[in-house]
Amino acid sequence: MVLVKLKLRGNSQQGWNVDLTEKQLEVEAEGFLPPLSPELESSLSKWQSSYRQIDSVRSCIAPKPGSRIVSKSMTRYSSFEHTAVVRKDLNQWLNSGDPRWLPIRDKLIEISQKLESTNEEIFVLIDAKDLDLRRLPWQEWSIFEKYYPQTEIALSLPKSSNKTTIKLLPKSQNMRILVVVGRSDGINTQNDLEIIQDLENHGAKVVCLIKPTPRSLCEALWDEDGYHIFVFTGHSGSENNGTIGWIELNDKHSLNIEQFKEALREAINRGLQLAIFNSCDGLGLANQLAQLNLPHSIVMREPVPDLVAVEFFKYFFKEFSNNKSIFDAVHTARKHLEHFQLDYFNNTCFPGATWLPIVCVLPDVDTLNWQEMADGKKFNSMIFRKNKKTKKRNSLITNPGYFFYMGILAVLIGSTLFYIYKTPFTIPLRNDRTVKESNQKGDLSFINLPKGTWRYGGSTSWTPIREIFERKLKITHPHFRLKYTNSSTEPPGSGTGIRMLLNDELDFSLSSRSLKDKERQIAEERGFKLIQIPIAVDGIAVAVNHNLQIPGLTITQLRDIYMGKIRNWQQVGAPDLPIIPYSRSLAESGTVDFFKHKVLRDKNFGSDVKFVPTTTQGLKNVGANPGGIYYATASEIVPQCNVKSLPLGRETDHLISPYQKPIVPFSECPQQRNRVDIKAFQSHSYPISRPLYVITKAYKNSESNLGENQDKYKAAKAYAKLFDTNQGHILIEEVGFIPINLKK
Repeated sequence: MVLVKLKLRGNSQQGWNVDLTEKQLEVEAEGFLPPLSPELESSLSKWQSSYRQIDSVRSCIAPKPGSRIVSKSMTRYSSFEHTAVVRKDLNQWLNSGDPRWLPIRDKLIEISQKLESTNEEIFVLIDAKDLDLRRLPWQEWSIFEKYYPQTEIALSLPKSSNKTTIKLLPKSQNMRILVVVGRSDGINTQNDLEIIQDLENHGAKVVCLIKPTPRSLCEALWDEDGYHIFVFTGHSGSENNGTIGWIELNDKHSLNIEQFKEALREAINRGLQLAIFNSCDGLGLANQLAQLNLPHSIVMREPVPDLVAVEFFKYFFKEFSNNKSIFDAVHTARKHLEHFQLDYFNNTCFPGATWLPIVCVLPDVDTLNWQEMADGKKFNSMIFRKNKKTKKRNSLITNPGYFFYMGILAVLIGSTLFYIYKTPFTIPLRNDRTVKESNQKGDLSFINLPKGTWRYGGSTSWTPIREIFERKLKITHPHFRLKYTNSSTEPPGSGTGIRMLLNDELDFSLSSRSLKDKERQIAEERGFKLIQIPIAVDGIAVAVNHNLQIPGLTITQLRDIYMGKIRNWQQVGAPDLPIIPYSRSLAESGTVDFFKHKVLRDKNFGSDVKFVPTTTQGLKNVGANPGGIYYATASEIVPQCNVKSLPLGRETDHLISPYQKPIVPFSECPQQRNRVDIKAFQSHSYPISRPLYVITKAYKNSESNLGENQDKYKAAKAYAKLFDTNQGHILIEEVGFIPINLKK
């Protein structure tokens, strides 16, 4: 099983930062997905509205929204047309050519081509909190249709933060399935029951509850023998925000998951692996079940016609009981719903029927199939334990003879403006390079900056950019005064700047890393949120002594050096010298935080790494020690005379220099200095780059008059706009960074 994960953070107004990962091929990419186009929002809404009116009126829909509907006299007018428009608008949005999104698109194609000759099953996981993204028919994207035709697109949902252990399967010798038939007026649930009861021919034991009371449902869930699968058929629904769902248990009782969560949690603790809601609008149900740490669920994203629901059941259980994975089974069952989109003249046309079923899974959950659940060998041989302090999985115990491939999932979707953290992405250079200082609209002087003195600070990687802009602003906007402010107790860095911003010691901060969840949480607790605005792309360069003879390093070699696995330069083709790795302290440096995540893959530094307070000290040490090595922003390292920057790459035969060639010899420096090769970062070929951000506070109703806080917000936003002017882009490039064009 190959997992391709797309993690998206942001919202439909501001856009999403996207991380793509695929562990088996060790593929990573990052990019930015622009906000939903107005056309796509409109067409999706029109499809949803017309789809819900297929039976002409809503009288057949249960009192609560999200009921399972029965085909009557169909209104044949627009639903079919709307699906075509949604498909067109979706592809125009995803294929728009935005350069910040292209790295994701290109990597998806690359992964598919690399796996083309294998027999690996692939599934794509969309890791997003935004309900707009979760409702999209991703499978209609031309890239998935062309390169992933047999791949199911699933959703990742956030699990509970409570300390948990993945439980063993039920002790029963048979596959146990609990079926609950809820209020089902107008629904032929007998067809559903016949399909499920037929599973007894595959060795399953089916327990069926017909319109149970809450007490009888809970008692069944507490059964000490446990269940492998829970199935609900009947009326159900979800709130509009997709977080809360309910089931119509009988004619009197409507329950949301919270109301019988203890019974559900006990069933999960006893081995429940999968819940299926062959009912309506179940994203809220899936979200709540994820909070109880149920590994897998299958729900419908919209009200589901009775005929469609039965057909889906039929083909899903046919494939799943024949030992297809849950993803493969859902994929096949969805395809079998296609004819419902075409039978336009027989009152059975439901355009978008194949969009309805969706698989939802937890992070850190492997795929699922019938045989493995039935015999329990795979699951019962594996126990995950969490460290009490870190609450992270720290041990995996397996019995010999079994192999477990774990696709790691994460749900880190926030409400920030941008989250770009892993690999470099393509950013276009501005081609309008002639800026007339007096009348060009892209001039800095045309940005309206508020009067006042504004405290800012943070990342030292920002130094070249902020200094050149400070000099320009003193000329163009003398009334906009910037006061660079350091902490009196902590070293400068991204973390220090963000902490000072949270504590009202700064009006806005500069960062070389994205915001952390803890920082966002602190902001929320204090009545505001933090917004990060990407300004430029920065490359991380590696410095060694200018006398060291070495062609360059691979990322793997660099990782092994800083983890203590490689301790002598001779191990990487250089002279016999002990390696002395230097680094700034992890505590406050955004550069170190990024390096640890990107290069070390969140592993710890080796015991031989020597920590220094500043980049100046780190470069001084490398210049004085023939075996020294240090890393920092490329603009700080490349022009230096006493050290040289190394070409880096993922493979030894494809090393990319961070400097423009030909390299300036040591003897000619400082009369001439090496310059950063911006094209290497822009073209996505250099392996280590990251964005730089302006971080600001935003209060609720931030556009209203909030006095001093509103002034600070406006100052930060105006400051950020400076960098997205023609002149701003030129200045950013002059100091060795890549500007980000936010207007695209």
